[in-house]
Amino acid sequence: VSLNDVKVNTEIRYTSSIKELDRVLGGGLVSGSVVLLSGEPGIGKSTLLLQVAKFASRNSKVLYVSGEESDKQIRLRAERLDAVSDTLYVLNETDLDSILSAIDVLKPQMVIADSIQTLYSQNLTSAPGSVGQVRECTLKFMEVAKSNGITIFIVGHVTKEGAIAGPRVLEHMVDCVLYFEGERHQSYRIVRAVKNRFGSTNEIG
Repeated sequence: VSLNDVKVNTEIRYTSSIKELDRVLGGGLVSGSVVLLSGEPGIGKSTLLLQVAKFASRNSKVLYVSGEESDKQIRLRAERLDAVSDTLYVLNETDLDSILSAIDVLKPQMVIADSIQTLYSQNLTSAPGSVGQVRECTLKFMEVAKSNGITIFIVGHVTKEGAIAGPRVLEHMVDCVLYFEGERHQSYRIVRAVKNRFGSTNEIG
């Protein structure tokens, strides 16, 4: 394909509704991008993304895929954050094929996969969270994001040593890697980018 034939859409960014997060992302969310949000269990990753989903669902469909919490648990959090919406959908599923089918039917602008370690592809015999499963699931999400212009957030837990659980190859595959840090009993958190194809990695929020 000649580069002269490639059309670039300059209007691909949109706000996450959280000013600090937008700055770390390089000015906002990018359609067709895959963002890995990592942090310790219980640090507030799901809460942060539900706040992002709250704003995004005002103008488009958002699909929240949960492999860890029940729909009732997510509903309770959504009520606390005033994020309940007719265009914010929750799917309790860990089978990648079922998730991809739901995306194809719903055609959302944003998908949140919480978390990547719980998902699995039937094409592989290894357990969820293994190197092969995490790579396969992430690759499929990348293909869906790029071909449909969907922004996809992938939640990844970190180990006690501070590394993302699962293979390091996950960080190389996605467009942006964010670390969510702080003391869970304190009011404030820090989000920083360690990789960003669409902006600087010198910002923190």
